Amino acid sequence: MKRKSRLRLFLVLALTCLLPNVSCAPISHSQEWTPGDLRQLDPLDDTILPSTDILAIYTRLQVSDLAIRVDLLDLPLAPDYNLQIYLDTHPGGNPWDVVIDIPAVGHPTVTPANPDFIPRIIRDPWLDIVTVSFNCRAVPRPFSIKVISFIPGESLPADETIPVRSDSLPPTMRAPLLLAFWNAFPATTPAQALRHWDGAHTGPRGERHGLKHILDNAGKYRVPVVLLDIKTPANLAALDYMGVMPQVQLLTGRCLLVLPDVAFADPADISIDFSRRAAAGFGLTGSQLVYSAASDFQTGYLGEFLTLEDNSHLGRSGGTRLIPLPSANADQAGQEGPSLDLRRTLVKAAFSSDQFDLVVAGGDLPHSTWGNEDRAGPTFAWIAAHPWIKPLTGEDIISFPSGSQKEYLPQEFFTLTSDIAQLRVAPWNSVTDAAWESYFSLTSPTQDKNIQLLRPHYLGQVGELLAAARWVDHPVVQARCDQDLDGDGFFECVLSSQKLFAVLNPVGARMTDLFYLDGSGAHQLVGPTSQFTIGLSDPSTWNLNLGQAADPSVIPGAFSDDTQILATYTPIISDDGIAFSSPDQSRLKVYRLQEDGMEITYHGFGPVTTRLPLAMNPQEFYFNPTRYTGHLSAGSWTWGMANGLQVEISSQASLAAENFTDSYPFLTLPEDPDLAYPGGHYLPFPLSVVSFQGAGDFWVHIRIK
Repeated sequence: MKRKSRLRLFLVLALTCLLPNVSCAPISHSQEWTPGDLRQLDPLDDTILPSTDILAIYTRLQVSDLAIRVDLLDLPLAPDYNLQIYLDTHPGGNPWDVVIDIPAVGHPTVTPANPDFIPRIIRDPWLDIVTVSFNCRAVPRPFSIKVISFIPGESLPADETIPVRSDSLPPTMRAPLLLAFWNAFPATTPAQALRHWDGAHTGPRGERHGLKHILDNAGKYRVPVVLLDIKTPANLAALDYMGVMPQVQLLTGRCLLVLPDVAFADPADISIDFSRRAAAGFGLTGSQLVYSAASDFQTGYLGEFLTLEDNSHLGRSGGTRLIPLPSANADQAGQEGPSLDLRRTLVKAAFSSDQFDLVVAGGDLPHSTWGNEDRAGPTFAWIAAHPWIKPLTGEDIISFPSGSQKEYLPQEFFTLTSDIAQLRVAPWNSVTDAAWESYFSLTSPTQDKNIQLLRPHYLGQVGELLAAARWVDHPVVQARCDQDLDGDGFFECVLSSQKLFAVLNPVGARMTDLFYLDGSGAHQLVGPTSQFTIGLSDPSTWNLNLGQAADPSVIPGAFSDDTQILATYTPIISDDGIAFSSPDQSRLKVYRLQEDGMEITYHGFGPVTTRLPLAMNPQEFYFNPTRYTGHLSAGSWTWGMANGLQVEISSQASLAAENFTDSYPFLTLPEDPDLAYPGGHYLPFPLSVVSFQGAGDFWVHIRIK
């Protein structure tokens, strides 16, 4: 494929465009060429130069002009090919009575010379097209056409088409193209969302890269694409946060964006249900197609995207079409259009005698050149400009022939862990949803070996969420420290009333979870960042011997120690709360429930730095368009839903707050690696983190508004 600098491109353009009767430019045709203009497809030839391999011939009327277009496999900016277009304008007489000679260097000529026949020739090296147009009265119609290409200096043709009439019916052959991507938008923080949308130095070649360039060009050039794993709660919420959900909805409505339901984790039936619920909440419809990221096979769908041994044909299992995924990490999109390998594959598919042949392209988006800013546009443009290519919509995929060969796949199998067993029997409420979401985030498929080793240290938080889910169904008053909720072999404490439920861990004397119950249901107020994501820090800093402290980026709950995070406090249960005494008795933390919230008091010596992660109603964020708001005043921070529940945090200690919405002013711009983004830019969705600096004795109030 060609490799040219922008300076060389400019210079060659300037020189070539000075040739008489020849122009060159990246053309946006006022009238697009259609399949009805196509007259002939030419098979691949074993030519030395791609610029001499003829692919297609078109003719059409353009107002008073007649235009002949020739597609070639690959044209350089500086022509290195000669073309001859032969016309037979008097059938039955001497053939080829007009010859248009287009040399690599020099003036085009017409033989025999005719003052009324002055062709205008446009070379388009971006789309690999040569177009010849002339006054339609200059030659009688219909006529026959033949095109011959030569390597300059050679007398023998490099490629030659068979004669075709200018009014012949278009050939029916097409190259069916399925363009599909996975890992399309993996984002658990604003920083990740902006990076995967329009990131700087993020592509496989260190260029600007992201989903933005796929969606923009799919819409601009009307080339349908499949985003296999977008319809998960986390991905849709992140897209909504970026403000691009209207674009997603528009492209989906135009049949340019295919969004299958997603089995993004096991058990698949629950993750698919989450996928469909989130899609409905964000204004998207359910699909007849499903992508199975975790399990092998799902029932109840017309088609399923799977890794198949043969990715050029659809398989079948019963009544379900099995749709192959593209090969991962293929360098298919270039600065001048599709790679030569992909072009040749498309031509071969168009000529294939096998009606079931299919070209599947795309792949793992973060590792694919399709998402590069300077490659996506040229590649989508090239596909759109060649009407012998048929990019498939969702309806096309469902109707595409799958052949008579049936391929039976095994039903899904996965280990029925104790976590799944408990989740299956848990009462169905928003807290159980949060427990499932946490479980999925820690068990969904990943190729990252480091993350695989880190995840098990945080699975215990699912048990704490399930304890809260059971309380939501049967709220009781309790203050106890005799249950191992997270399965680590040590007891945790529960402090609850009819309205509030808190999980307190003696390790660090921290509050890992806080929930509030009112007439509208349960509301999460506090949660560890590991409930939403882990592994945000450098893997070299992880210490897998430290349990829930393995990842230093994790905030393991509220009011954890700034030092000695693993210190085990002694709980002291009283009538009005639970106190925790440090091992050296130098610090005492007291948690007390109140009618409208909670009071936390510190007693001890020396300075204290601690944090409070506010996880306000995360299920609202994941399943519906949601807006959060915050207000900082002297000694207090108010945070919550713009039109819903909020909490006010006040304290005697010095107080500061960061939140994920701090990134809003930067979302309309591409990622800037030189910009100092606010701290909230790196927080997991949808958190606000309040930091406290105190000395000696101080209190913190959490008040529900």
